[in-house]
Amino acid sequence: MSPGRINNHIITGLSIVVSIVSLVWWFSGDHYPAEIEMRKAGMDNRPKIEPRSESVVIGEFFSNMGQMDEIFPGNWPRFRGAYFDNINHDTISIADSWEPEGPPAEWKISLGEGYSGPAVFKGRVYVLDYNERIKADMLRCFSLKSGAELWRRWYYVDIKRNHGYSRTVPAVTDKFLVSVGPRSHVMCTDPLTGDLFWTLDMEKEFGISGSTKGKITPDWYTGQCPLIDDGVAVLAPGGKALMIGVDCATGKELWRTPNPDSLRMSHGSIMPMTIHGRRMYVYNAIGGVCGVSAESSDKGRLLWLTKEWNPATTAASPLYLGNNEIAVFGSYGAGGARLRIDFDGTSFSAKVIEMHKAMEGASSDQHTPIITGNLLWTVMPENAGELKKQLVCYNISDLRKPVWTSGKENRYGRGLGPYIVSNDRMFLLDDDANLYIYKLESSGASLLSQYRILDGIEAWGPMALAGNYLIMRDSRNLVSLYIGKKE
Repeated sequence: MSPGRINNHIITGLSIVVSIVSLVWWFSGDHYPAEIEMRKAGMDNRPKIEPRSESVVIGEFFSNMGQMDEIFPGNWPRFRGAYFDNINHDTISIADSWEPEGPPAEWKISLGEGYSGPAVFKGRVYVLDYNERIKADMLRCFSLKSGAELWRRWYYVDIKRNHGYSRTVPAVTDKFLVSVGPRSHVMCTDPLTGDLFWTLDMEKEFGISGSTKGKITPDWYTGQCPLIDDGVAVLAPGGKALMIGVDCATGKELWRTPNPDSLRMSHGSIMPMTIHGRRMYVYNAIGGVCGVSAESSDKGRLLWLTKEWNPATTAASPLYLGNNEIAVFGSYGAGGARLRIDFDGTSFSAKVIEMHKAMEGASSDQHTPIITGNLLWTVMPENAGELKKQLVCYNISDLRKPVWTSGKENRYGRGLGPYIVSNDRMFLLDDDANLYIYKLESSGASLLSQYRILDGIEAWGPMALAGNYLIMRDSRNLVSLYIGKKE
């Protein structure tokens, strides 16, 4: 046999061995790559997996992974934090500076592809994750101190990749933990043990078959983060019900808001607000914006609804501006609007008093802006003209004229990354997981530093800031950074 043929046989044999070893490694456990390369069409190298049955048993499986270690202080119990403002209110002292590589990483965990953000409560970190290899939606619990996984509650559900999978942030209290999966599957569990209390298939319960407006899950999967209010899970399924309240202890539906206008679930979340002295749940659905009573006397009653503001897609949640006014935002250039809620002593009404496209005023394609004092901060979308992809602030009294901008030299990916505030610092991520730290001032901000945290892509998931720890992610990795002053 010629030397060339011998070499060909050797190469072929080695290729077969490498392929077999790779397959064994892949199927032996959860092995998501921590280092990410940009996608190339047809080159994802994903294993071919047969689709699973449409029959879903929510929360069917439980895996106990380890024991709890030391409990560190600091909580971030739900989407946008304890006060729904995306501001950390813990008493912490943030370090003045860090080494050239940035705040030290306490731990890093590989996840399935997605943009779900973490919730933190009493030393535990909760995140929703999708395991693409076995096609399973998972609620995972980790130690805030070490990143060690404590438990996971999961179930099989067939989902086709569509710009990632998981998108929501769980809500947690002393007694209850509620999550909403990519296909609107709700789980309520014990936050310590992971024991399952009840489940709800919103697609099955509230969808209207054969009706486009009766569809529950949005095109890019569920982005609505659950709300727990006084032991009640508040959800906005659309379809047969505009909004519902479910007793976390029993799983019993306590109240239901009818949906005669066929509003549909958006990617935004329900925001509690007090307007005209009346507590209410405000929601920007697909089809209109509504306010539902959160008062015990008539909880669940529709107080007001407007269809004047009706973008095709919305992800940012409503934002209370004060003076009985609300800011709402739409994606893909829709821009924003200002709503005034009126009350005549008997009934409420809503009126759009200002509306602008993304090129004309405060806008957001994804993350809900942050208000500090009289300033509203947002990262402008990529179709916002000269201000595209910049960090911009407006006075809440004028959402058209910028007070300050980060400038053309400081743009942030596609304008889809998260930002969060603690004291006078803002932590901002761009698409590639570069972390920018700003000092907020009375009429603007100054950039203090920037760091390359992960070699990743699509760092679009919401961050959490609990105690001394900033927890962030890109499309496949979750990392905890220590930002406090070292003792």
